[in-house]
Amino acid sequence: MNVRHIIQKSMLAMLAALTLNSCDMMTEDLSDCPTGLYVNFVYDYNIQRADMFKDHVGGLTLYVYDESDRLVTQRTVSGSELNRYGYHIHFTEQELAPDHTYRLKVAAMQKDWDAALQTKGAKYRKTDMSTGSDLKSFTIKLDRSEPTTRSAAEPYSYCEVSSVAPLDTMWHTLTTLKADAENLPAATRYHQMADGSVQTNGTQTIQVISGEPTYATVSLIRDTKHLNISLREIDHPEQVNHEDYDVFIVDDNPDVDYDNNVIAPADSVIYRPYAQWTSWVESDGVTTADRSAHYDLMFNRLRYNPIASKNAVLCIRKRASGEIVALFNLPYILCQGRMAYEINAYQPQEYLDREYDYRLELWLKGERWQEGAYLLICVHDLPWVLRLQYVSLQ
Repeated sequence: MNVRHIIQKSMLAMLAALTLNSCDMMTEDLSDCPTGLYVNFVYDYNIQRADMFKDHVGGLTLYVYDESDRLVTQRTVSGSELNRYGYHIHFTEQELAPDHTYRLKVAAMQKDWDAALQTKGAKYRKTDMSTGSDLKSFTIKLDRSEPTTRSAAEPYSYCEVSSVAPLDTMWHTLTTLKADAENLPAATRYHQMADGSVQTNGTQTIQVISGEPTYATVSLIRDTKHLNISLREIDHPEQVNHEDYDVFIVDDNPDVDYDNNVIAPADSVIYRPYAQWTSWVESDGVTTADRSAHYDLMFNRLRYNPIASKNAVLCIRKRASGEIVALFNLPYILCQGRMAYEINAYQPQEYLDREYDYRLELWLKGERWQEGAYLLICVHDLPWVLRLQYVSLQ
């Protein structure tokens, strides 16, 4: 018999033996085989369209619910573990019964949730969940004061969100994706259509298969937003000072439910700057025209509504007199920045959800937003600016 033929037959016999002892053929001992549910995480629902999870998220809690939307188990992770690309949480078949369908939900922060609660400022507080808790009972609420009426001229009650420190960044569940392999997060394909419908590769549930690994990826959406405002004056640039103006946002968006829908409270909330300052450039001891008042604000998820009165409002007014200098439909103004990404054709709400760092430059005339004044909407990672000119039609 040919020696080469003998070697080939021997190799085939060895391969057959290995196959019979592989995980796929075993019927009793599966201890060495990957089984159960492996959950990865991804944060690529942003303007950069890149997975920033390991660089941005520092703490999370994963909740697993059964077909009846009752909590089966949960897992909290924080620290350096999350800094590794492809990090996953593994649930064994003993923890999650196979051949069942589960719903995955995540609440995440830029650091450990308990550590964040020990710092200054308003905090996000999530519902404490235990085994058997109903999914629909889960909420995340932002701290604010008791409602107070501002004045007889403004007989409306507002709740104040503390501005002594920036808000902690919070993420919620966007969708669940079926991943093909361990440590290989799936890419989020999500696009809002003009009619309001959504195209996505996400699912609401994941089925765990008995005797083999099931891989899933939870895609996150960032709720916490940042806005920088630079205020300048056309007629008297040398007189601009941040202490002369009150700048704030009025909205009704501090709380979200299990599906990240905003729970409108009875009273609106006010977000104020956590930092404000005045900058200028001097030449030979003389202040030039480049003098600006700056304000940094953080706030919860913005919603875009075609009905203007239902949107968040950005208000600027003179501190001494209380006179309103400028009043803007904030979601409408900010989502104009989507025009910088014409190739992706973002709809307003999708852009507001993907973007998280906004910048506005407001030029007043005669210390008011009036004819001749204008607003610059800047996209922070592109050399792109949109100028909105105030023009009187009378």
